[in-house]
Amino acid sequence: MGELATLHSALTDTIRAAIPELASVDAYTEGSTPPTFPALRHGIVRMMADPAPRDGRSVLITTFEAYITPDASRPQARLQGSLLAAQMMDLLRQQLWGLDFVEPSRDVRAFFTGSGWRVRWDQPVLMGELQWHWPDEPPGSLKLGFSPETGAGNEPRYLSPEDLA
Repeated sequence: MGELATLHSALTDTIRAAIPELASVDAYTEGSTPPTFPALRHGIVRMMADPAPRDGRSVLITTFEAYITPDASRPQARLQGSLLAAQMMDLLRQQLWGLDFVEPSRDVRAFFTGSGWRVRWDQPVLMGELQWHWPDEPPGSLKLGFSPETGAGNEPRYLSPEDLA
């Protein structure tokens, strides 16, 4: 499950770079040291299988949760938490984290919990290796053309199925 560890790391790095107002960003782990505030801790809270594409990989829909804790010593702590949650929601729009094995994030939602904000989203993860099940037809041998750009002279416009994945 190297994909999930890689995703966690990419998530942490991307959030740190995109929201510098956060004093600490990390994956939530049991027994971890207390963060510096304002803080964001993230982790997977749910997983479910999704219909797999026909390329040999599995699709795992992971539900992530980021818990944002504002700096309670600030007079406008609740507003600070709201602003950070809004920035996180904006960052999550169609987010791929720079990885080729995830699909865009979706179903982003946030809610106030009394001391901070929880931001949840679904992130489809493609697990396993891409497979080609047609040994007599090597990848790239099938080309697709779309009318009216077909026929002689239009071959450079043709696409392989791999280009559409």
